[in-house]
Amino acid sequence: MIRRSIRLKIVLSFLIASLIPFIASILLVFKKGEEHLIENIKKQQEHQVEILKKTIIKDFKNLKNELSFWAGNQILNDIVVDDIDKRIQKFLFRIKEKRDIYGILVCADLNGKVIASTEKKLIGKTLDKISLDKGFKDLYFDSNLNKNVLRLSRPVYSSFHKKKIGYLIIFLFPEYLKQYTFETESNTTSLYNRKIDFFVGKELPVPQKLSINGFFEIDRYLIIYKNLAGSKLSNWYIFSEINKEILFSPLNSMENIFLAVAVFGVFIIFILSMVISTKLVEPIKLLTETADYISKTKDYSKRVVISTKDELGILAEAFNEMLTEIQKALEKIKQENKERLRLFAKLIEIINKITSAKSEKEVIDIVTHELRAFLHTDKIGFSSEKIKDAFNVSINTETVKGYLYFYLGRKITPEEKQFLESIGRMVNLYIEKIELLHKAQAASKAKSAFISNMSHELRTPLNSIIGFAQYLQMTETDENNKEAARSIEIAGRHLLEMINEILDFAKIEAGAVKVEKKRFSLKKLISEIKVIVHPLVQEKNLELILPEDTDLEINTDYRLLKQILLNLLSNAIKFTEKGYIKLDISKEEKKIYFSVIDSGIGISKENLKKLFQDFTQLENPLQKKYKGTGLGLAISKKYVELLGGKIYAYSEGEGKGSKFEFYIVETP
Repeated sequence: MIRRSIRLKIVLSFLIASLIPFIASILLVFKKGEEHLIENIKKQQEHQVEILKKTIIKDFKNLKNELSFWAGNQILNDIVVDDIDKRIQKFLFRIKEKRDIYGILVCADLNGKVIASTEKKLIGKTLDKISLDKGFKDLYFDSNLNKNVLRLSRPVYSSFHKKKIGYLIIFLFPEYLKQYTFETESNTTSLYNRKIDFFVGKELPVPQKLSINGFFEIDRYLIIYKNLAGSKLSNWYIFSEINKEILFSPLNSMENIFLAVAVFGVFIIFILSMVISTKLVEPIKLLTETADYISKTKDYSKRVVISTKDELGILAEAFNEMLTEIQKALEKIKQENKERLRLFAKLIEIINKITSAKSEKEVIDIVTHELRAFLHTDKIGFSSEKIKDAFNVSINTETVKGYLYFYLGRKITPEEKQFLESIGRMVNLYIEKIELLHKAQAASKAKSAFISNMSHELRTPLNSIIGFAQYLQMTETDENNKEAARSIEIAGRHLLEMINEILDFAKIEAGAVKVEKKRFSLKKLISEIKVIVHPLVQEKNLELILPEDTDLEINTDYRLLKQILLNLLSNAIKFTEKGYIKLDISKEEKKIYFSVIDSGIGISKENLKKLFQDFTQLENPLQKKYKGTGLGLAISKKYVELLGGKIYAYSEGEGKGSKFEFYIVETP
């Protein structure tokens, strides 16, 4: 029995010492993860609700503007003659059919008497003239229609003497608002009118007191609401209900996995501890009585008492001392781990907030606000001068100069000093990063604007020069003058091509190139490319080899793909004096591969690395006679990347031809 109890204690000690910190840390991590997930969901949902609010307000504003526009139609002059030929009636039906208004259109005279309506039973009824002048009436029960409606009205003025002659009114049914609601398994959005306690969409629980916006939880649901303040619809609220169980299902799955790992760990620890305990019990038979006493009385203050001076006595003293130290150490480790985990989680949260800042001021505001909560004091801030009796950390960047000051009311420990100085260094680095980002953005914009303006200013006179050169070729009879005009035209076109490349590059750099994908046949594309490059190939007496089986249809940007192939084929023709130019096309799953192979001057291994750099021409004696901007391949590379692919260049060396291969990813 004694041996069994010792073995059991060893087993339990292993289990407790190993699993409690593990389980505690896992529970804390999952709790923090759940809190962060809820915060992220709330922020995302609040953003979506805000977008929906703006959409509703904008739609109602547009509807009121349209109503004002309709009220100015000359047909409504017939109000003064009580719509004798029913033109107003037809006009109202046309509006409803065209605008698809879910409600009733009404035209009334100055006394509120309905003279025309898309609902015939309203004709001859008299409406409240005073409320019509107000222009809008929120959701109410209309006795004439026997249902809840919203009412918008606008005065009608005669076109001949600009005098008010009546009103144009829309009775909107609440179902009109259903277009802004939806219901899914995980999320439901509804509209609620506080004044008459009326829901459009799924009915949700409503708290007794509603502020402008807020949230509350009921059972497994998180409900976020926002008032349509700033509009005539101030009695309306948007309610968004989120099913937390569905959103947390991945987190719950992870909890189950960690639970399975913990159970498996218990089993392994149990086996190992049984093996170890068996080996330990035999050498310490003399300690069993004391161990038995401790197990029965639970008096853990008792220690092993052995008076001998031999190894057993030394073992007993060491055992007693070890128990005391282990007990203290474990307690200290658990407390330190707990505190470290809390501080680490909080520090990660602060760093995440700092890295999400968009401006230097926002960085300072986040740091001071978060450190106040972290250090439990309000006496933390930023000053341009050092604060007396406070710990000051210097912030010194190009745009921000000053000190983060910390007044804790006590002496700061070396660890705290090191931590606060680290925070200061991090703030300095991140502010410098923001400053550099702002500079880079400004430089990029200035560069793009300069290139665009320069290209535009050069193209206008250049087009005139080319046109004049063409005119001279048609009118001149002297062959020398014709040849000179032809040289001017060729040089002008070459310069115009360079300017167009620079302008295309500027558009890419500015992010102004939009990808417009559509389905088309490669056969059509190859045929257009052949028409363009064939004269260039004939001029140099080269062989052009194009794929024969091109019935493949793909879905991508026709214009960009055509430009990439033209750039590569033109480049190959430009650097090939004899031989052939070949285009290959193949498809593997969703990737379409294109290869342009030539027997031209080739590329050295050193120059292969520079091929796709901006404004770069290769240092090759064979290329000195070929001129260009060095942008053709750079533009092609960026176009390929816009289409989801990559481009590569291969060559065995100078004089051995080259191969340019790229692929694009086809979207369904």
